[in-house]
Amino acid sequence: MPTPSGPDGAHASSLRLTRASAAALSAILFVLGCAQPALVLYNTGTGKEDSMWGMTLLLTGWLGVFLMQGGWFANPLLLLTLTLLLMGRYRGAYWTGVVTVLFGLSTLSWYLYSIPADEGGSPDRQLELLHPTFGYFFWMGSLLVGPASAAILGRKEAARKNDDAALQGAMGLGAGGDPPGQSRL
Repeated sequence: MPTPSGPDGAHASSLRLTRASAAALSAILFVLGCAQPALVLYNTGTGKEDSMWGMTLLLTGWLGVFLMQGGWFANPLLLLTLTLLLMGRYRGAYWTGVVTVLFGLSTLSWYLYSIPADEGGSPDRQLELLHPTFGYFFWMGSLLVGPASAAILGRKEAARKNDDAALQGAMGLGAGGDPPGQSRL
């Protein structure tokens, strides 16, 4: 498929680069979130504080579905958001990204509902969330990049289409860029 040349080609190339940069930024923030402590927990069984790293949460967080903790499911939704963003489907990327952020924020419901510290499920041995740390905030940043980028790029794309339509109307050109009454067909 040939690439358009001229201003349209440069604009399309610029949009691709911007979308790829946004996806790369999200990926970098995600990796930073995995490489650091994300949550500080209090173990009621041992009476000690413990940090849970982002990578541990990534690998075991899917088990949270059994404990009404759905924050982990923001991860596959993030992948879908970034895929839609890279494809230029801004509306889909925006709304999927909003749902992704809501799932990510649901991690904080851990403040209200502690989880079992081990497989025994004893009410005397629970993990209570004390506070999120840098890993959590980097992860949330990675979730926010998708919908924010989609909103900005979607508005820019819509404004450019409106400007092109207004310019064609001012020049007396039809929708295909042809003078009225003439067509390339």
